[in-house]
Amino acid sequence: MDELGVRIVDMAGRLAAATSRWLLLVAEFDAREGYLSFGLASSAQWLTHACGISHRTAVEHVRVGKSLVQYPRLADEMGAGQLSYSHARAISRIVEPGEHALVDDLIEAATNGTVAQLEVLVRGLRTVDHDEKATDPGEYLKHSWTPDSRWRLAARLDPERGAVVSAAIDAIVQRDGVSPTDALVHLAEIGLAAVADAENPPRELRGHERAAVVIHVEAARVSARSAERGTRPYARVAGGPGLPDRVVQRLVCDGRIRTVIQDGGSNVLDVGRSHRLVTDRQYRAVLPRQHGHCGHPGCPNTKNLHAHHRIHWLHGGRTDLDNLLLLCERHHVAHHAGQFEIFTLGAGRFRFVSSDGRDLSAAIRGSVSRDTRPLEDEQADVAADAATSRWDGQRLDRRYAISVLARRRQVAS
Repeated sequence: MDELGVRIVDMAGRLAAATSRWLLLVAEFDAREGYLSFGLASSAQWLTHACGISHRTAVEHVRVGKSLVQYPRLADEMGAGQLSYSHARAISRIVEPGEHALVDDLIEAATNGTVAQLEVLVRGLRTVDHDEKATDPGEYLKHSWTPDSRWRLAARLDPERGAVVSAAIDAIVQRDGVSPTDALVHLAEIGLAAVADAENPPRELRGHERAAVVIHVEAARVSARSAERGTRPYARVAGGPGLPDRVVQRLVCDGRIRTVIQDGGSNVLDVGRSHRLVTDRQYRAVLPRQHGHCGHPGCPNTKNLHAHHRIHWLHGGRTDLDNLLLLCERHHVAHHAGQFEIFTLGAGRFRFVSSDGRDLSAAIRGSVSRDTRPLEDEQADVAADAATSRWDGQRLDRRYAISVLARRRQVAS
């Protein structure tokens, strides 16, 4: 058992060192904005897509990697296996650019104490920051699911707004003799009933539904051959200039439009009625197919999704489920700007290819030089007991330690 314990401690140090190397690669990837090559908005999104990491954890990885770059000693200590990822993550939460002295102090606290004690110091310093800077996070309303499948609600409101909510709950409690939780549910039911009784129930508008767009199209450019690659219909906004194809196609993908077909002169051949190209039923059918988020590989956006025709309706594309997918506004604009193409694979599946030929839907593969040595032989310069804390069991004087660190930090700044 002693030998097993020694091996676990030894490997913990090597894992910390390897994690340090990996985080530095992540930081370099972020600094070079490598995520843009894959059509994503951040390194965290790319890590989630490419490495199977939750978005929240990926955000922390990027932050810690940046801290390792900014503070060489932090990187050295973690690279030597003496600081774990938990240590580096806690330190990165509090330090700001240029605070090398604070990093040194927290490293000393980490190597001579426990991770729990380091977290206490970091929380204390953040409290000092909050008190001195008088920062106010403002109002918020958050909800989440607990491990036992309960729904949890947390809110922060201004006093007068909180009093209104509290008074409403108290009134229902007194009137119906129910618990505060039952009163909260009843309050929600009352709100839903009030909305349902309205003459025109409000709902969130999708994409460009917010305004009708009148498009004039030249009939000679819209023909049976319009589905062929390279055929480009001409169109302009009523009373305005001609529009690039990418703009026209994006406007009519998901908007309320009125088409005016002309014969090349001033003679109007047809005036289409204002219509919604993608019905609510079709939109709701496509949404679960994409698990509620944008169809671009790796994009987690769930808000303001635009219904997009893979083969545009001006080019003969049908408004049916096999030809529809949902894109967030960012990727919808990017597609019509020519940054990537979309190909149909069938059964509601699509392949995304960037303008430089990269298959964005495929797993990331390549030839990488690997060290074929056993894991025990890697990071040979890491001491066997590097991961072991030097804490001697003494109780942490939390208030004293935080006050000393806060004063030293203030003097250094």
